[in-house]
Formats: sequence, structure tokens, C-alpha cells
Amino acid sequence: MATLQRTMSQVMDKEEGEDMGAGENCPMPTQDITLNLKNRAKAITTAAYGPENPKLPNEAFWRKKADQWDVSIDDSKQSLCGNCAAFNVSDNIKACIAQGIGMEADPWGTIKLADLGYCEIFDFKCAASRTCDAWVVGGPNTGEQEGEDMDEGDEE
Repeated sequence: MATLQRTMSQVMDKEEGEDMGAGENCPMPTQDITLNLKNRAKAITTAAYGPENPKLPNEAFWRKKADQWDVSIDDSKQSLCGNCAAFNVSDNIKACIAQGIGMEADPWGTIKLADLGYCEIFDFKCAASRTCDAWVVGGPNTGEQEGEDMDEGDEE
């Protein structure tokens, strides 16, 4: 438990460039489901990550977002993780997510079905059809805009 708490503290209080585990090329939450769930819970409680099931109407959720952002409900439904600048869907991050899912399931099928990427604000695997209060215009991050962030972790 102490190791898990230390790991959690390192991830939650990381400095820029410290999101990779020692000797790893993947963010730790893509490999550690417990850490991923903790970070996702933080996004739910601090930034209203949701809705829980995007396939449902979720009128109350979207009305609250619309009121908060002072836009129509239809407009609020356009600000999704899938078009957030912090939503990383680069090939590298998808490979990390697939590695973390493992071969017990169909990792690439899961990624495609859930439209998964990686939230770089809250450090967790994120579904493109959801949103949160920290949404930032300009995404997703495909790894092609500024290669320097992805290249830093690849240097040896």
C-alpha cells in the first residue's frame, strides 16, 4: 500500500516531463488500472467528467454544462473529450493503452469501441464521447502538432 500511495503522489504531483514511470515509455495510469481509476475519480469529482453513459440522453448533465458555459445544450454537447486539446490519441498513447489492457481482452477492439484516448490534464484513459469542466479547445492531440512532447520520452 505504501508503494501505491507513493506512486499516486508522484503521478498527482508530477512536474512536466515526469509522467513516465522509471524506464517506461508509457504513462503509469495506462498500465495500472488502480491508478487510472483513482485519476478518473478525481476528474469526476473535481471537473464533472461525464456523462456516465454517453449513449443516454443525460439531459440534466448537459443542461448543467450548458448553464456553466453559458451556451445552449446543443453547443455544450459539441465540447467533448474527443475534440479537447488535452485528449491524446497519438499512435504511441494508443499502443500504451493497448499494452495496459493486455491480451485477456481485445485491446484494439476496446480502444476503437470506446474511442479511447488519454486525458493529459487528469492522467487517465478517457472516452472521446465524454467531457469535463477542464475542456480546452483545439484537439485532439494526435501527436502530429508538436512532436517535441512525444520525442522527449523517446530520447535515450
